[in-house]
Parts: sequence; C-alpha cells; structure tokens
Amino acid sequence: MSEHPEIAEHEWFECEYGTYRVEQKRFGTWTSYSKDGTPLITGLTREVVIKMSAFHLEGVATNWANCRTSKQFDGTVGGKL
Repeated sequence: MSEHPEIAEHEWFECEYGTYRVEQKRFGTWTSYSKDGTPLITGLTREVVIKMSAFHLEGVATNWANCRTSKQFDGTVGGKL
C-alpha cells in the first residue's frame, strides 16, 4: 500500500517514540509535525527542531510530569485590573 503523495514528499525523521517531519515557515522559523499533522514544536533552526522534537515525543510518550501537548490560550486578561 503506497502513502498519500503529500506524506511521501516530505523528509521524515524517526525516533524511538514516533515519526515527524520538519518544515520551514514563512518568517524563517522551523516547525515539526507528527505523522497525523499535529504541530509539535517551533524553533529558530532546523537542527534544533529536529533534536528537540525527538525529546518532546519522548516526554509525551513517557508522561514526564503528566506531560500533555500544548493547549491554545487566548492571551487576554479577564476581570478588572
């Protein structure tokens, strides 16, 4: 069974805890994505994102300190200041 063409065109990295790819974004930052398309981490250089994505996947897989992937926050303060 062959892979979807969009998946096959990326360079995939494998570690003990999962598979991910790295992509350069619009403003020069790099972001890694899991096989299902979930963003993992963003960094300034490709090498750092490759190395730290494996570290992040290890942390999630081994549940370091009840580790969960990041949630979106809106950055607004509620209430009266």
